[in-house]
Amino acid sequence: MKLNKRRLLLFIQKSMSDLGYVEFPDTSSDADLFVKPIGELYLTVGFTIHRFYDDQFTCAYYLSRTTNWAECWGDIPHRLTYIRPGELMSLEERLEITVDSRCKKNPQITDMWWNAFDGEGNYDQESLASFVEAIKLTEGRVAQQPEIIEKIYASTLLKTIYEDVNGTIEYAISEEFRENLLFQPKREVKAIPIKWFKAAETYFRSGISSTLASAFVVKHRAYDAYRVYHMRSL
Repeated sequence: MKLNKRRLLLFIQKSMSDLGYVEFPDTSSDADLFVKPIGELYLTVGFTIHRFYDDQFTCAYYLSRTTNWAECWGDIPHRLTYIRPGELMSLEERLEITVDSRCKKNPQITDMWWNAFDGEGNYDQESLASFVEAIKLTEGRVAQQPEIIEKIYASTLLKTIYEDVNGTIEYAISEEFRENLLFQPKREVKAIPIKWFKAAETYFRSGISSTLASAFVVKHRAYDAYRVYHMRSL
């Protein structure tokens, strides 16, 4: 059976909740993001379906001051902040946990993938158990990488994004929005209220931020601010 984002979500949703992650709609695709607080930072997990194998998937962690998964540019230390579970395992751990035949043959491969379906087209529970074990083993290791916390806080881009998210949250709470906004969706996007987009554009057009308002910036900072606000409210 061919895997898609909807089927993948049904497969991993309960396990991610049981692991303590909060689910949010990933508004850039049909999958969802899963977020967990790590001190004052957020560990966000996003999923990828293999381009060449119909039923295989993997995930990547993203550790940052906000929740915009896979934001990897400029001075963001992306080789540390954006990382897959297999990269945080020893050779012996990968050999023990993996159900990927390629990793079984060569456990030096760090890019681990999991099957969603068994040979009869049912959800593969053995593969799911392997995936859950991999998350349990590695999620805490993301923040334990040498110098990762220092490099996150040293990033000027992450500082700007953090300030932009906080500014957007303040406007969303006050609901004091500018008129004649230019970059607004016509309706809620995956249950995210319109006020978050109004707040983001109002903030960027206020001149407080060095970031210029655009449809892309407004959309992604609104998503991020919405998630951060709800994580802080837990």
